[in-house]
Amino acid sequence: MATRTSARKKTAGGARKSEPRGRRKVSRKSATSARAPRGAASRAAAIDVVFKGLIAIEPPINRNPDHLDPTFRAKLEAALADLAAQGSSFKFVEGFRTVERQQWLFGSGRPNAVPFGRAGSIVTFKDGVQNLSNHQGNGTAGSGKAADCYPLKPDGRVHIPPSSDPVWRRYADAVIRQGLTAGLNFPNFKDSPHCELR
Repeated sequence: MATRTSARKKTAGGARKSEPRGRRKVSRKSATSARAPRGAASRAAAIDVVFKGLIAIEPPINRNPDHLDPTFRAKLEAALADLAAQGSSFKFVEGFRTVERQQWLFGSGRPNAVPFGRAGSIVTFKDGVQNLSNHQGNGTAGSGKAADCYPLKPDGRVHIPPSSDPVWRRYADAVIRQGLTAGLNFPNFKDSPHCELR
């Protein structure tokens, strides 16, 4: 706990020197105790909060096309080339997902989900363990059968227009022409950037 310093301090010659009142001296130990809750239950709660904060860090996005199923990759690349030829360039942003990444996405909008529950919007119904996403393929790199792609602005930057924007219909039509399923056409949950090989 922080305490007021005494009004006097010893100098090198042994005499006492006055110090301005009101200055606070806080030791490292007392600063820690001032912030930390007391009691075993409080310490456990504090550790739990810190632990949750650490594991909520977003696992990396995999943008490596080599981690996609070869058949799916060929169809996706053909669809993206078709879109570019029409003047609607799209960029492949995410493909194969690890279990950890899929669980992290599943945790959004589900504060009680273990291990990555947190506030936010629901972005997927696939938990990555009981219910696998096609992004995961069979769980190994090279087997991913889904991708998320986004339109590019004229300056080459990715942008995310609303799902009502006609650019998503062009994307959906292009992937469908290649025999893929478009997330825009999902009956219950419109996932405009998503396409997959079923």
